[in-house]
Amino acid sequence: MTTVSLTSPCVVKAAISSRFTSAIVKAPSSLGSVNSISESFGLKCSSNYRTAMVMYKIKLVGPKGEVNEFEAPDDQYILHAAEAAGVELPYCCRAGSCSICAGKIVSGSVDQSDGIYLEEDQIEAGYLLTCVSYPTSDCVIHTHKELDLYAPSQQK
Repeated sequence: MTTVSLTSPCVVKAAISSRFTSAIVKAPSSLGSVNSISESFGLKCSSNYRTAMVMYKIKLVGPKGEVNEFEAPDDQYILHAAEAAGVELPYCCRAGSCSICAGKIVSGSVDQSDGIYLEEDQIEAGYLLTCVSYPTSDCVIHTHKELDLYAPSQQK
């Protein structure tokens, strides 16, 4: 492991030619305004400007039509982001191995490759598990869809 110490904030990209590793460090003084640059690319910076992540707008529609909207980073499961925003959703395993947190995506896209419970045809029909779904775009999701997974129209 290599350690780099900097006396002033700057951007550093280091790669060792004989190895497959690299490091990137970002700080505001060398980039002008990191906030303005990041926002133009849909990124949100942490308070110490050391990390930047893509933030997506998530709109959850409950079974009675109640709507909750919040932002979720691309590296956080939708269930976790909802909880951080004060939105209560059903869950059990938090591992993608049950269907308690099932929802159906109306618009947008997610990465739910960590899940193991849903069948391919259910995923193709738009179902997702919020406990293992990372947003990959702005999304509208209908929640509380566990029973719909077992409806006769979903049976083969």
